[in-house]
Amino acid sequence: MAEEIELGGYVLIYFDSRHTVLTRASERRIHTHRGYIDLKGLIGRPYGSRAETNTGKIFYALRPSIEDHVRKFRHRTQVMYIKDLSYALSWMGIGPSQRVLEAGTGSGASTAAMANLVRPTGKVYSYDVNEKSIEIAKANLEGIGLADYAEIKLLNVYEAIDEVGLDAALLDLPEPWRALPQLYGALRSSGRIATFSPTINQVEKTVMAMESVGFLQTQTVETIVRQYRIKEGMSRPETLMIGHTG
Repeated sequence: MAEEIELGGYVLIYFDSRHTVLTRASERRIHTHRGYIDLKGLIGRPYGSRAETNTGKIFYALRPSIEDHVRKFRHRTQVMYIKDLSYALSWMGIGPSQRVLEAGTGSGASTAAMANLVRPTGKVYSYDVNEKSIEIAKANLEGIGLADYAEIKLLNVYEAIDEVGLDAALLDLPEPWRALPQLYGALRSSGRIATFSPTINQVEKTVMAMESVGFLQTQTVETIVRQYRIKEGMSRPETLMIGHTG
């Protein structure tokens, strides 16, 4: 049985891959570049339903993914691109019931992605030194129902880590090497760590420090994704792409 759109539930208004609107089902009307939509008419309909704006433009009412939510997050700083974050989370093996550390909460984008993976009994412990960022991140996670699976702390990971026996850690920091001595004692045996840095100079310092502290099996990876435009007899790579990010 198809899941129905409920009053107050999130819905992604999908016109095409480049034109979407994330909103909540309600009794109000929203205006888009292709006409207005009476959201009340979506309540009770199954996700995936096809509908029209007042100007006859077709759209689909989809259930939003975590990526859809993260793209619409309020944020103060740049977030990790999905190409980088998805690789890191897969490599670390993040999954249900795990306890994971994050340093560099920012808007909570990575926090949300990990919280969604570790639920229902796992927990993400996220550290940041900026009170405003923490306030925004908490509101973002609360808004999509993931606040119970993350504990966001106003703490400096360079100085200390409260938790022990952690399964993995993600560092998105200017100087990740400074957190490694504390992290080495906080991870369980065979725990994994991923760091994200925009420059190779930062990577060099981090890898050298990891080997010095005692971490094993280090590797350095850059993820590059190129999309294709598919048209019969004329398929080709997209002209623009996201290249180096970190």
